[in-house]
Formats: sequence, structure tokens, C-alpha cells
Amino acid sequence: MRMNATRLQGLKLLVISGALTAVMMAGVMRLARIGWTVRSYALGIPGAFFLAGLIQLVSGVPFAELAERWDALHGWQRGVLGTLIVLLSAGVIFGILAIFLLRA
Repeated sequence: MRMNATRLQGLKLLVISGALTAVMMAGVMRLARIGWTVRSYALGIPGAFFLAGLIQLVSGVPFAELAERWDALHGWQRGVLGTLIVLLSAGVIFGILAIFLLRA
């Protein structure tokens, strides 16, 4: 199966931002190990790009176009979809957490 250019760009963004997040996290952990108090707010920046790349990779739609499509929805549609996305995400997160806790 061949990837289209949009998905390939999303994968590239995902890999680069993921690597940058990993490097930054290693630095934060190293500084914390030597006694520094580290506020890791900056990890959110590459994390946001990671999520944008993931969305682009999964949907096959450029992130800016997807944002325009989201903005074109009626308010109630955004509310319903947003709630469903949050509930689905929470279900996945708690499901994974339950699997790890049951193994321990």
C-alpha cells in the first residue's frame, strides 16, 4: 500500500516531533536527577506537533484543512463530536491503564 503525500507529511511530522519530545524528556529527567526543579511546559510544544502529525496521518487530510472543516460545523455538531472524542479518548486511556494494572 502506498501512502499519499499528506499522510507521508503527517508521518514525518510525527517522527520528528516524537524524537524531539524524547530528547527533551531525557534532558528534563537528567536535570531532575541532579536536583533541578524542572517545569516541563515546553514539552507541550513538540507534543502538539506530534498530535497534529498523528491526526494528519490517520485522517489523510492536511491539518489546516481539517481545522477549516471543524470550524464549518454548527456549534451543536462540534459539541456532540467533541464530547464523543473526549469519551472515546478517556475509554482508550482507562482501558490501557486497566490492562497494565491487571498485569501488575
